[in-house]
Amino acid sequence: MTAQIGILGLGEIGGMAARLLLAGGYAVSAVERASAAWLPDAGGKLVPNAAALAGHCDIVICALASEDAVEAAVFGSDGLAAGARDGLIVADMGTFAVALDTPISGTPEAMESGRAVIMLSGDEAACDAITPVMQILAPKTPFVGPFGHGMKLKFVLNALVTNHVLVAAEALNMGIASGLDPQQIIEVVKPSVATSTQFELRGPLMAERNWDEPTAPARLVHKDTRYIVDHAAALGVPAPVSTITRDLYERVAEMGMLDKELAIIFEALAAENEET
Repeated sequence: MTAQIGILGLGEIGGMAARLLLAGGYAVSAVERASAAWLPDAGGKLVPNAAALAGHCDIVICALASEDAVEAAVFGSDGLAAGARDGLIVADMGTFAVALDTPISGTPEAMESGRAVIMLSGDEAACDAITPVMQILAPKTPFVGPFGHGMKLKFVLNALVTNHVLVAAEALNMGIASGLDPQQIIEVVKPSVATSTQFELRGPLMAERNWDEPTAPARLVHKDTRYIVDHAAALGVPAPVSTITRDLYERVAEMGMLDKELAIIFEALAAENEET
């Protein structure tokens, strides 16, 4: 019998997960919210609260945007724990695992095109049980070890992504300030050994200062950069580049632009340019 799947949080990631699972033939349920109003028309089901979701489903995927939201959805009076039954598997795709630690690296577009990666960690038998479901969302779903290893790997991946975005912004800002045509910079860098995935994805957005149709909004990496720096501090290891990246996304927050494309870090950096 096909597993009954519940999804907590139908935002960018959770919404794409629901669509992919429905297309893959799975029964998908979610908690009734304004953001979930589209689900019944797409073939899914709405339930009144997370406790009902836990009682109805075999697997619950958590795709909530904040630690407080996760705590409330799992441990609140009508949370998952209140309705959980034997055999329920809860998989957290965020950066704050409370059950199986299964963070995703990739945007909704990466999920749709099969380029996302989900790192499974925790009880190996439970991870094996949910692997076919997770492979609908991301073809690459490696088991990476004990609980917490998925989150640690996500810190590594997100440090690389966000720091590469900053380096792309720094290089473009310097080139533009020196009088170069931003489109010329893009054309020369892309085929060279100096390029990177983030430069190719977000360099053109920075060149055009186009932030209004985000592939991934800055608010997602804003929290991640704080977690990365805190994790490094707890380990006693230096994180100089990640610290600068975190501080610039804090500036983006102060500018009120966290809903813009994460390439908006370019504006926070360019705001520091001195008049010459």
